Amino acid sequence: MLISSKKRIFVVILWLLLSPLLVTAANIPNTAQSATANQTSASTDMLGERLRTLANQTIADLQNRIDNDAPYLPAERASRLERIRLLPDGNDPELTEKYRRILEAYRIELDYAKSIETYQDVLHDAGSDRLVEFLRVGRLGFFYQSLDGRESGVWDSKQRQWRRLSSEDNEDISLDLRIAKELEPPQLMMVPLFGPESLPRSDRSSSENTQLPWTVAATDSTEMALAGKEGLFAALREFAANLKSDYPWPLLGLAGLTENNLLDRLADSRAMTTPEGVAELFALLNKLLDAQSRSLKFNAAVYAPTGVATEREVVRIGDFGLIADGRYLAYNRETARLAELSRQPGSAILAQAGRFGQESASLCRVAIDASSGQTLQLLVQIPSLAERIDQGGPVGYLILLLAGLALALSVYRFAQLTRVGQCMRSQLLGGNWLPDNPLGRILSKLEHSPMNDDEALYLVIEDALAAEQAKLDYGLTFLKLIAAIAPMLGLLGTVTGMIETFQAIALHGSGDPKLMSGGISEALVTTVEGLVTAIPILLLHSLLSGKSQALGALLEAHASAALAQRLEARHPVPGNA
Repeated sequence: MLISSKKRIFVVILWLLLSPLLVTAANIPNTAQSATANQTSASTDMLGERLRTLANQTIADLQNRIDNDAPYLPAERASRLERIRLLPDGNDPELTEKYRRILEAYRIELDYAKSIETYQDVLHDAGSDRLVEFLRVGRLGFFYQSLDGRESGVWDSKQRQWRRLSSEDNEDISLDLRIAKELEPPQLMMVPLFGPESLPRSDRSSSENTQLPWTVAATDSTEMALAGKEGLFAALREFAANLKSDYPWPLLGLAGLTENNLLDRLADSRAMTTPEGVAELFALLNKLLDAQSRSLKFNAAVYAPTGVATEREVVRIGDFGLIADGRYLAYNRETARLAELSRQPGSAILAQAGRFGQESASLCRVAIDASSGQTLQLLVQIPSLAERIDQGGPVGYLILLLAGLALALSVYRFAQLTRVGQCMRSQLLGGNWLPDNPLGRILSKLEHSPMNDDEALYLVIEDALAAEQAKLDYGLTFLKLIAAIAPMLGLLGTVTGMIETFQAIALHGSGDPKLMSGGISEALVTTVEGLVTAIPILLLHSLLSGKSQALGALLEAHASAALAQRLEARHPVPGNA
């Protein structure tokens, strides 16, 4: 018993001595965790404050840009920014919403560059207010036209004032307004724009500052610390990914490498954006808005229709066209290459494009594609005249052959009848009967006829007139026949084309219209060729027939007069001396 009591006393004393040490050791990890938590909280608060400051600064920069931009939709754009400015940003969800709205505002501003728009509003100019029709062409040009269509003007961003346009430009604006209102089919728009500018080298290449900490790795610790801002990071990733896919950066007068690198980093789901990365994103957006607001010159490799690439000076007209050496280009996103269109617009449009490329920030007319290249791409698919003719098939070639024969015959007969008329007029002025014209031959035959009987002389004259009239009418029956046959051949081509169309439907179904286009093209082309052949041939036949009849009437009149003189000489009227 004594020994057990001593053991209990020893255990109690040992516990009393070790308890403070155990408590101290247990509190050490809690103290470290508390310090780490406090440090993380401070870092998170600092990050939030930096993001709030950056958001407010970005709103101010965007407001300043709108104030200095062309005055299109001023109330709508200012109201959008004001609503963003009034959003609270105290906690993480509020800050995320504010950034989401800022990115949306940038997206709307970027989308302005891809569209044309027309609306009525009040024009404030030179102290007078009047209601006009406004036309916005992307971010490149802002125009107005009076409601009566007699006056137009363009906004000069450098002078910050309206400039009156010429009457020729006013006509272009009238047509452009109709295209913007979809009252005209999609087509190239002739627009007076300020000439292209060459950006400074520092604006085209931004290889510096590529080592900025745009993002940090999304480790478990960072995700736990920044869990409240995950919505903000997701919005930035989505915006960066869409921005990279929407814009071919090498065509913006920019280098492209740094921009793509930044967007790749920001869109990476394994990383989280730093305030420096957000600031770089907004700087890139401002650079993009600057590039959209003017036409730019830059050098690039351009592939000719032959497939050979050469270094050329390319003019980028916003999102509405690319020009090199006065010829329009197309950009292939898949291959990231510029290629010259194999089929170009008309010579007048190309001449304007060449002059626009040589201008330097002065106003010049140029044709743009409001559909961002789709209309120009469709030009390549439009068949040429030779291809249209080939679509007519054998029947179409037969119609054209007959048309060529008829045209050649008409020209020959017109020249011949004109020559006969001139010879007959010369014959009337001369005294001798010449055999180079019908009148001379008829009068010579009458003069040398040995017959003295009146009926016989009448028959001689009638026979001579009939022979000469037949010569004058030579080939007219053939022209009339071609004019009658051509529409029938066109109808034959229509029937054969429709048969081919129904065969294609029977074999492949009606799901793909392209399979039926060959037969339909043959049907329509042959119909057009038949009508185009028949109508002018009928007109030519009528012209030549009238000319022949006029010459025949002249022959008959002079032949009758000559016959009357001969009969009067044989049977003088009593009382005439």
